[in-house]
Amino acid sequence: MRRNRRSAKFLQIVLLLAVTLIAGLPVSGIIGERTDRQSEMQEEMMRSWSPEQTVRTPVLAVPYLAADGKTRGYLKIAPATLATQAALVPERKRRGLFSATVYTAALEMTGTFAVPPAPSLEKLVGRGSSISWQDSVFLLQVSGLAGMTAEDHVVWNGETIPWRGCQELVARAEDCWGAALAARPTMAAAPATSVEMKFQATVTLRGTGAFHQTLDGRQATAVIKAPWPTPSFVGTVLPSDPSVTADAFEARWNVSDYSRPPLRSDAALLDSAEARYLPSVGVELLEAVPTYRMINRASKYASLFVVLSFTVYALFELLADVRIHIVQYGLLGLSMTLFSLLLVSFAEPFGYIAGYWISAALVLVQATAYTAAVTRRTGPTLVFATALASLFGFLHLLLGLENYSLLVGTIALFLVLSAVMAVTQRVDWQGEEP
Repeated sequence: MRRNRRSAKFLQIVLLLAVTLIAGLPVSGIIGERTDRQSEMQEEMMRSWSPEQTVRTPVLAVPYLAADGKTRGYLKIAPATLATQAALVPERKRRGLFSATVYTAALEMTGTFAVPPAPSLEKLVGRGSSISWQDSVFLLQVSGLAGMTAEDHVVWNGETIPWRGCQELVARAEDCWGAALAARPTMAAAPATSVEMKFQATVTLRGTGAFHQTLDGRQATAVIKAPWPTPSFVGTVLPSDPSVTADAFEARWNVSDYSRPPLRSDAALLDSAEARYLPSVGVELLEAVPTYRMINRASKYASLFVVLSFTVYALFELLADVRIHIVQYGLLGLSMTLFSLLLVSFAEPFGYIAGYWISAALVLVQATAYTAAVTRRTGPTLVFATALASLFGFLHLLLGLENYSLLVGTIALFLVLSAVMAVTQRVDWQGEEP
Protein backbone atom coordinates (compact mmCIF):
# COMPACT_ATOMS: atom_id res chain seq x y z
CA MET A 1 0.00 0.00 0.00
CA ARG A 2 2.78 2.39 0.94
CA ARG A 3 4.60 1.56 -2.27
CA ASN A 4 1.46 2.25 -4.31
CA ARG A 5 0.89 5.59 -2.62
CA ARG A 6 4.49 6.63 -3.26
CA SER A 7 4.30 5.61 -6.92
CA ALA A 8 1.02 7.44 -7.40
CA LYS A 9 2.40 10.59 -5.80
CA PHE A 10 5.50 10.37 -7.99
CA LEU A 11 3.39 10.12 -11.13
CA GLN A 12 1.26 13.05 -10.01
CA ILE A 13 4.37 15.17 -9.49
CA VAL A 14 5.75 14.22 -12.92
CA LEU A 15 2.46 15.05 -14.62
CA LEU A 16 2.16 18.31 -12.73
CA LEU A 17 5.73 19.17 -13.67
CA ALA A 18 4.89 18.64 -17.35
CA VAL A 19 1.74 20.79 -17.05
CA THR A 20 3.68 23.55 -15.28
CA LEU A 21 6.34 23.59 -17.96
CA ILE A 22 3.64 23.76 -20.66
CA ALA A 23 1.99 26.61 -18.77
CA GLY A 24 5.26 28.52 -19.08
CA LEU A 25 5.14 28.51 -22.89
CA PRO A 26 2.87 31.61 -23.09
CA VAL A 27 5.45 33.45 -21.00
CA SER A 28 8.11 32.53 -23.56
CA GLY A 29 5.77 33.83 -26.26
CA ILE A 30 5.41 37.16 -24.45
CA ILE A 31 9.20 37.48 -24.18
CA GLY A 32 9.52 36.71 -27.89
CA GLU A 33 6.89 39.33 -28.73
CA ARG A 34 8.72 41.98 -26.67
CA THR A 35 12.01 41.04 -28.36
CA ASP A 36 10.38 41.44 -31.77
CA ARG A 37 9.00 44.82 -30.71
CA GLN A 38 12.52 45.91 -29.75
CA SER A 39 13.77 44.85 -33.20
CA GLU A 40 10.93 46.77 -34.88
CA MET A 41 11.83 49.85 -32.85
CA GLN A 42 15.44 49.60 -34.01
CA GLU A 43 14.30 49.41 -37.62
CA GLU A 44 12.11 52.48 -37.09
CA MET A 45 15.11 54.27 -35.59
CA MET A 46 17.18 53.38 -38.67
CA ARG A 47 14.54 54.97 -40.89
CA SER A 48 14.17 58.14 -38.82
CA TRP A 49 17.81 58.62 -37.70
CA SER A 50 19.94 56.81 -40.26
CA PRO A 51 20.80 53.17 -41.07
CA GLU A 52 24.06 51.42 -40.32
CA GLN A 53 26.68 53.42 -42.16
CA THR A 54 28.90 51.84 -44.76
CA VAL A 55 31.33 54.40 -46.16
CA ARG A 56 33.04 53.37 -49.35
CA THR A 57 36.46 54.49 -50.45
CA PRO A 58 36.36 57.85 -52.26
CA VAL A 59 37.23 57.61 -55.94
CA LEU A 60 38.00 60.02 -58.74
CA ALA A 61 35.38 59.34 -61.42
CA VAL A 62 36.22 60.62 -64.91
CA PRO A 63 33.54 60.41 -67.66
CA TYR A 64 34.55 59.33 -71.15
CA LEU A 65 32.95 58.84 -74.55
CA ALA A 66 34.11 55.93 -76.68
CA ALA A 67 35.32 56.36 -80.25
CA ASP A 68 31.95 55.14 -81.61
CA GLY A 69 30.32 58.28 -80.18
CA LYS A 70 27.65 56.27 -78.34
CA THR A 71 29.27 54.33 -75.53
CA ARG A 72 29.66 56.31 -72.32
CA GLY A 73 31.26 55.27 -69.09
CA TYR A 74 33.43 56.30 -66.19
CA LEU A 75 37.05 55.75 -65.39
CA LYS A 76 37.33 55.16 -61.67
CA ILE A 77 40.66 55.86 -60.02
CA ALA A 78 41.21 54.56 -56.49
CA PRO A 79 43.48 56.51 -54.12
CA ALA A 80 47.16 55.60 -54.26
CA THR A 81 47.28 56.26 -50.53
CA LEU A 82 44.40 56.67 -48.11
CA ALA A 83 44.18 57.40 -44.39
CA THR A 84 40.84 57.75 -42.61
CA GLN A 85 39.91 58.58 -39.05
CA ALA A 86 36.36 58.20 -37.76
CA ALA A 87 35.34 59.60 -34.37
CA LEU A 88 31.98 58.22 -33.29
CA VAL A 89 29.79 59.87 -30.64
CA PRO A 90 27.28 57.20 -29.54
CA GLU A 91 24.09 57.77 -27.60
CA ARG A 92 21.03 55.80 -26.59
CA LYS A 93 17.73 56.88 -28.14
CA ARG A 94 14.62 55.76 -26.28
CA ARG A 95 11.13 55.32 -27.59
CA GLY A 96 8.83 54.25 -24.78
CA LEU A 97 10.38 51.26 -23.00
CA PHE A 98 12.59 50.39 -25.98
CA SER A 99 15.92 51.91 -26.97
CA ALA A 100 18.54 51.77 -29.72
CA THR A 101 22.19 52.80 -30.00
CA VAL A 102 22.82 55.57 -32.53
CA TYR A 103 25.87 57.67 -33.25
CA THR A 104 27.20 60.70 -35.07
CA ALA A 105 30.45 60.03 -36.92
CA ALA A 106 32.98 62.71 -37.84
CA LEU A 107 35.03 61.17 -40.66
CA GLU A 108 38.26 62.68 -41.97
CA MET A 109 39.99 61.29 -45.06
CA THR A 110 43.36 62.20 -46.53
CA GLY A 111 45.20 60.68 -49.46
CA THR A 112 46.56 61.05 -52.96
CA PHE A 113 45.52 60.17 -56.49
CA ALA A 114 47.92 59.43 -59.32
CA VAL A 115 46.94 59.92 -62.96
CA PRO A 116 47.46 56.61 -64.81
CA PRO A 117 49.77 56.50 -67.83
CA ALA A 118 48.21 56.96 -71.25
CA PRO A 119 48.62 53.29 -72.37
CA SER A 120 46.63 52.11 -69.35
CA LEU A 121 43.86 54.59 -70.09
CA GLU A 122 43.73 53.65 -73.76
CA LYS A 123 43.56 49.97 -72.87
CA LEU A 124 40.41 50.57 -70.83
CA VAL A 125 38.49 53.07 -72.92
CA GLY A 126 39.79 52.18 -76.37
CA ARG A 127 41.75 54.09 -78.95
CA GLY A 128 40.19 57.39 -80.00
CA SER A 129 37.99 57.78 -76.90
CA SER A 130 37.43 61.20 -75.41
CA ILE A 131 38.23 61.51 -71.68
CA SER A 132 36.64 64.55 -69.99
CA TRP A 133 39.08 65.28 -67.18
CA GLN A 134 37.45 68.68 -66.57
CA ASP A 135 34.17 66.90 -65.67
CA SER A 136 35.81 64.62 -63.09
CA VAL A 137 34.11 64.28 -59.72
CA PHE A 138 35.52 63.31 -56.38
CA LEU A 139 32.90 60.76 -55.33
CA LEU A 140 31.99 59.32 -51.92
CA GLN A 141 29.27 56.68 -51.50
CA VAL A 142 27.62 56.20 -48.10
CA SER A 143 24.51 54.45 -46.76
CA GLY A 144 22.71 57.67 -45.79
CA LEU A 145 23.41 61.39 -45.94
CA ALA A 146 21.75 62.37 -42.63
CA GLY A 147 24.01 64.36 -40.31
CA MET A 148 25.91 66.44 -42.89
CA THR A 149 27.00 69.88 -41.66
CA ALA A 150 27.96 73.12 -43.40
CA GLU A 151 31.56 72.64 -42.23
CA ASP A 152 32.01 69.43 -44.23
CA HIS A 153 34.14 70.04 -47.31
CA VAL A 154 36.88 68.77 -49.60
CA VAL A 155 40.35 70.25 -50.00
CA TRP A 156 41.83 69.37 -53.40
CA ASN A 157 45.45 70.37 -53.99
CA GLY A 158 45.00 73.19 -51.47
CA GLU A 159 41.68 74.39 -52.94
CA THR A 160 38.60 74.14 -50.70
CA ILE A 161 35.57 72.70 -52.49
CA PRO A 162 32.09 72.24 -51.02
CA TRP A 163 30.32 68.89 -51.12
CA ARG A 164 27.42 68.65 -53.50
CA GLY A 165 24.74 66.11 -54.16
CA CYS A 166 25.75 63.71 -56.93
CA GLN A 167 22.92 64.84 -59.21
CA GLU A 168 24.11 68.45 -59.03
CA LEU A 169 27.40 67.65 -60.76
CA VAL A 170 26.69 64.67 -62.99
CA ALA A 171 24.94 65.22 -66.30
CA ARG A 172 22.92 62.01 -66.25
CA ALA A 173 20.73 62.00 -63.11
CA GLU A 174 20.08 58.29 -63.45
CA ASP A 175 23.77 57.68 -62.70
CA CYS A 176 23.24 58.96 -59.14
CA TRP A 177 20.69 56.46 -57.88
CA GLY A 178 21.81 56.15 -54.26
CA ALA A 179 23.36 58.11 -51.42
CA ALA A 180 26.49 59.78 -52.79
CA LEU A 181 28.41 62.99 -52.27
CA ALA A 182 30.43 64.64 -55.01
CA ALA A 183 32.86 67.51 -55.41
CA ARG A 184 34.20 68.97 -58.63
CA PRO A 185 37.99 69.41 -58.43
CA THR A 186 39.87 71.72 -60.76
CA MET A 187 41.49 69.48 -63.36
CA ALA A 188 43.57 70.17 -66.43
CA ALA A 189 42.23 68.97 -69.78
CA ALA A 190 45.12 66.50 -70.00
CA PRO A 191 46.82 66.16 -66.61
CA ALA A 192 50.38 64.90 -66.59
CA THR A 193 50.90 61.39 -65.31
CA SER A 194 53.67 62.50 -62.99
CA VAL A 195 51.42 64.84 -61.04
CA GLU A 196 50.28 63.71 -57.60
CA MET A 197 46.91 65.09 -56.57
CA LYS A 198 46.37 65.43 -52.82
CA PHE A 199 42.99 65.54 -51.17
CA GLN A 200 41.56 65.96 -47.70
CA ALA A 201 37.86 65.58 -46.96
CA THR A 202 35.61 65.77 -43.92
CA VAL A 203 32.09 64.47 -43.61
CA THR A 204 29.66 64.09 -40.71
CA LEU A 205 27.23 61.20 -40.80
CA ARG A 206 24.62 59.63 -38.58
CA GLY A 207 24.25 55.92 -38.12
CA THR A 208 22.60 53.23 -36.02
CA GLY A 209 24.29 50.33 -34.31
CA ALA A 210 27.37 49.79 -36.48
CA PHE A 211 29.86 51.66 -38.64
CA HIS A 212 31.61 50.08 -41.66
CA GLN A 213 34.20 51.20 -44.21
CA THR A 214 35.53 49.64 -47.39
CA LEU A 215 39.18 50.28 -48.19
CA ASP A 216 39.92 50.31 -51.91
CA GLY A 217 43.56 51.25 -52.38
CA ARG A 218 47.06 49.87 -52.49
CA GLN A 219 47.97 51.38 -49.13
CA ALA A 220 45.22 52.31 -46.69
CA THR A 221 44.96 52.92 -42.97
CA ALA A 222 41.80 53.45 -40.94
CA VAL A 223 41.20 54.50 -37.36
CA ILE A 224 37.86 54.25 -35.59
CA LYS A 225 37.38 55.47 -32.03
CA ALA A 226 34.46 56.16 -29.73
CA PRO A 227 33.66 56.61 -26.04
CA TRP A 228 32.04 53.16 -25.94
CA PRO A 229 33.32 50.29 -23.76
CA THR A 230 31.87 47.27 -25.59
CA PRO A 231 32.81 47.31 -29.30
CA SER A 232 32.77 44.29 -31.58
CA PHE A 233 35.19 44.62 -34.49
CA VAL A 234 33.80 43.27 -37.75
CA GLY A 235 34.77 43.15 -41.40
CA THR A 236 37.18 41.14 -43.50
CA VAL A 237 40.22 42.66 -41.79
CA LEU A 238 40.76 42.71 -38.03
CA PRO A 239 42.37 45.73 -36.34
CA SER A 240 46.11 45.52 -35.78
CA ASP A 241 46.26 47.12 -32.36
CA PRO A 242 42.83 47.70 -30.80
CA SER A 243 42.65 49.42 -27.44
CA VAL A 244 39.53 48.88 -25.34
CA THR A 245 39.16 50.43 -21.89
CA ALA A 246 36.28 50.72 -19.45
CA ASP A 247 35.18 53.95 -21.12
CA ALA A 248 36.29 53.94 -24.75
CA PHE A 249 37.98 52.13 -27.61
CA GLU A 250 40.33 52.96 -30.47
CA ALA A 251 41.27 50.59 -33.27
CA ARG A 252 43.63 50.90 -36.24
CA TRP A 253 43.67 48.94 -39.48
CA ASN A 254 46.52 48.78 -42.01
CA VAL A 255 45.49 47.34 -45.37
CA SER A 256 47.58 46.65 -48.46
CA ASP A 257 45.41 45.39 -51.31
CA TYR A 258 46.92 44.31 -54.63
CA SER A 259 43.97 42.12 -55.67
CA ARG A 260 42.21 44.92 -57.60
CA PRO A 261 43.66 47.35 -60.13
CA PRO A 262 43.67 50.98 -58.99
CA LEU A 263 42.09 51.94 -62.32
CA ARG A 264 38.93 50.45 -63.81
CA SER A 265 36.18 51.31 -66.24
CA ASP A 266 32.50 51.05 -65.44
CA ALA A 267 29.30 51.97 -67.22
CA ALA A 268 27.68 52.94 -63.90
CA LEU A 269 28.90 55.79 -61.75
CA LEU A 270 27.99 54.25 -58.40
CA ASP A 271 29.31 50.89 -57.27
CA SER A 272 26.81 48.31 -56.13
CA ALA A 273 27.35 44.72 -55.01
CA GLU A 274 31.02 44.57 -55.95
CA ALA A 275 31.92 46.47 -52.77
CA ARG A 276 31.41 43.30 -50.74
CA TYR A 277 34.58 41.90 -52.30
CA LEU A 278 36.65 44.81 -51.05
CA PRO A 279 38.58 44.76 -47.78
CA SER A 280 36.22 46.05 -45.12
CA VAL A 281 36.61 47.19 -41.54
CA GLY A 282 34.03 48.21 -38.97
CA VAL A 283 32.70 48.11 -35.47
CA GLU A 284 29.40 47.21 -33.87
CA LEU A 285 28.42 49.16 -30.76
CA LEU A 286 27.13 46.42 -28.49
CA GLU A 287 25.21 46.96 -25.28
CA ALA A 288 27.28 46.26 -22.18
CA VAL A 289 24.37 44.15 -20.92
CA PRO A 290 22.09 43.26 -23.85
CA THR A 291 18.72 43.28 -22.10
CA TYR A 292 16.62 41.09 -24.34
CA ARG A 293 19.40 38.61 -25.08
CA MET A 294 19.95 38.13 -21.34
CA ILE A 295 16.20 37.83 -20.71
CA ASN A 296 15.92 35.16 -23.38
CA ARG A 297 18.84 33.25 -21.90
CA ALA A 298 17.40 33.53 -18.37
CA SER A 299 13.96 32.36 -19.52
CA LYS A 300 15.49 29.16 -20.90
CA TYR A 301 16.42 28.25 -17.34
CA ALA A 302 12.85 28.72 -16.05
CA SER A 303 12.23 24.98 -16.26
CA LEU A 304 15.29 24.43 -14.05
CA PHE A 305 13.68 26.50 -11.26
CA VAL A 306 10.51 24.41 -11.43
CA VAL A 307 12.34 21.08 -11.48
CA LEU A 308 14.63 21.95 -8.59
CA SER A 309 11.84 23.41 -6.44
CA PHE A 310 9.74 20.27 -6.98
CA THR A 311 12.81 18.19 -6.12
CA VAL A 312 13.29 20.07 -2.84
CA TYR A 313 9.62 19.60 -1.91
CA ALA A 314 9.84 15.90 -2.76
CA LEU A 315 12.93 15.55 -0.59
CA PHE A 316 11.06 17.19 2.27
CA GLU A 317 8.41 14.50 1.99
CA LEU A 318 10.95 11.69 1.74
CA LEU A 319 13.46 12.82 4.35
CA ALA A 320 11.71 15.23 6.73
CA ASP A 321 8.32 13.51 6.85
CA VAL A 322 6.52 16.63 5.62
CA ARG A 323 3.16 16.09 3.93
CA ILE A 324 2.73 18.30 0.87
CA HIS A 325 -0.41 18.18 -1.28
CA ILE A 326 -0.11 18.03 -5.05
CA VAL A 327 -1.96 21.36 -5.31
CA GLN A 328 0.76 22.95 -3.20
CA TYR A 329 3.33 21.66 -5.68
CA GLY A 330 1.32 23.34 -8.43
CA LEU A 331 1.17 26.71 -6.69
CA LEU A 332 4.93 26.59 -6.11
CA GLY A 333 5.46 25.79 -9.79
CA LEU A 334 3.37 28.77 -10.84
CA SER A 335 5.45 31.01 -8.58
CA MET A 336 8.63 29.80 -10.29
CA THR A 337 7.07 30.20 -13.75
CA LEU A 338 6.25 33.85 -13.08
CA PHE A 339 9.93 34.68 -12.62
CA SER A 340 10.51 35.07 -16.38
CA LEU A 341 7.47 37.31 -16.77
CA LEU A 342 8.53 39.45 -13.82
CA LEU A 343 12.02 39.67 -15.28
CA VAL A 344 10.93 41.06 -18.66
CA SER A 345 8.45 43.41 -16.96
CA PHE A 346 11.02 44.96 -14.61
CA ALA A 347 14.01 44.79 -16.97
CA GLU A 348 12.39 46.97 -19.64
CA PRO A 349 12.06 50.10 -17.45
CA PHE A 350 14.96 49.47 -15.00
CA GLY A 351 17.52 47.48 -17.01
CA TYR A 352 18.41 43.80 -16.93
CA ILE A 353 20.47 43.69 -13.72
CA ALA A 354 17.98 45.63 -11.59
CA GLY A 355 15.10 43.71 -13.16
CA TYR A 356 16.74 40.38 -12.42
CA TRP A 357 17.29 41.05 -8.73
CA ILE A 358 13.87 42.62 -8.19
CA SER A 359 12.19 39.61 -9.82
CA ALA A 360 14.37 37.14 -7.92
CA ALA A 361 13.64 38.87 -4.60
CA LEU A 362 9.88 38.83 -5.22
CA VAL A 363 9.82 35.15 -6.14
CA LEU A 364 12.14 34.24 -3.28
CA VAL A 365 10.00 36.01 -0.67
CA GLN A 366 6.76 34.60 -2.08
CA ALA A 367 7.99 31.00 -2.40
CA THR A 368 9.73 31.02 0.99
CA ALA A 369 6.67 32.42 2.78
CA TYR A 370 4.52 29.79 1.10
CA THR A 371 6.95 27.02 2.05
CA ALA A 372 6.85 28.20 5.67
CA ALA A 373 3.07 27.95 5.60
CA VAL A 374 3.16 24.50 3.97
CA THR A 375 5.80 22.87 6.16
CA ARG A 376 5.11 24.83 9.38
CA ARG A 377 8.71 24.14 10.31
CA THR A 378 11.74 26.42 10.41
CA GLY A 379 14.36 23.94 9.22
CA PRO A 380 12.82 23.00 5.85
CA THR A 381 11.88 26.64 5.24
CA LEU A 382 15.48 27.78 5.74
CA VAL A 383 16.75 24.96 3.54
CA PHE A 384 14.32 25.90 0.78
CA ALA A 385 15.15 29.64 1.01
CA THR A 386 18.89 28.90 0.93
CA ALA A 387 18.57 26.58 -2.07
CA LEU A 388 16.41 29.03 -4.06
CA ALA A 389 18.60 32.05 -3.23
CA SER A 390 21.69 30.06 -4.23
CA LEU A 391 20.02 29.11 -7.50
CA PHE A 392 19.18 32.72 -8.34
CA GLY A 393 22.72 33.82 -7.51
CA PHE A 394 24.28 30.98 -9.50
CA LEU A 395 22.07 31.66 -12.52
CA HIS A 396 23.08 35.33 -12.53
CA LEU A 397 26.74 34.30 -12.44
CA LEU A 398 26.17 31.68 -15.14
CA LEU A 399 24.48 34.13 -17.52
CA GLY A 400 27.47 36.44 -17.24
CA LEU A 401 29.83 33.72 -18.45
CA GLU A 402 29.98 33.82 -22.23
CA ASN A 403 32.45 31.07 -23.07
CA TYR A 404 32.26 28.79 -20.06
CA SER A 405 28.53 28.90 -19.22
CA LEU A 406 27.89 25.42 -20.68
CA LEU A 407 30.83 23.90 -18.81
CA VAL A 408 29.99 25.53 -15.49
CA GLY A 409 26.26 24.81 -15.84
CA THR A 410 26.86 21.14 -16.64
CA ILE A 411 29.20 20.70 -13.70
CA ALA A 412 26.67 22.36 -11.39
CA LEU A 413 23.87 20.04 -12.55
CA PHE A 414 26.17 17.07 -12.06
CA LEU A 415 26.91 18.16 -8.50
CA VAL A 416 23.23 18.76 -7.73
CA LEU A 417 22.29 15.31 -9.03
CA SER A 418 25.12 13.79 -7.00
CA ALA A 419 23.83 15.52 -3.87
CA VAL A 420 20.29 14.26 -4.48
CA MET A 421 21.58 10.72 -5.01
CA ALA A 422 23.60 10.96 -1.79
CA VAL A 423 20.78 12.21 0.44
CA THR A 424 18.25 9.71 -0.95
CA GLN A 425 20.42 6.60 -0.80
CA ARG A 426 18.68 5.41 2.39
CA VAL A 427 15.17 6.00 1.06
CA ASP A 428 13.10 2.82 0.86
CA TRP A 429 11.93 3.07 -2.76
CA GLN A 430 10.35 -0.44 -2.51
CA GLY A 431 7.96 0.73 0.19
CA GLU A 432 9.44 -1.51 2.88
CA GLU A 433 10.45 -0.34 6.32
CA PRO A 434 14.23 0.46 6.58
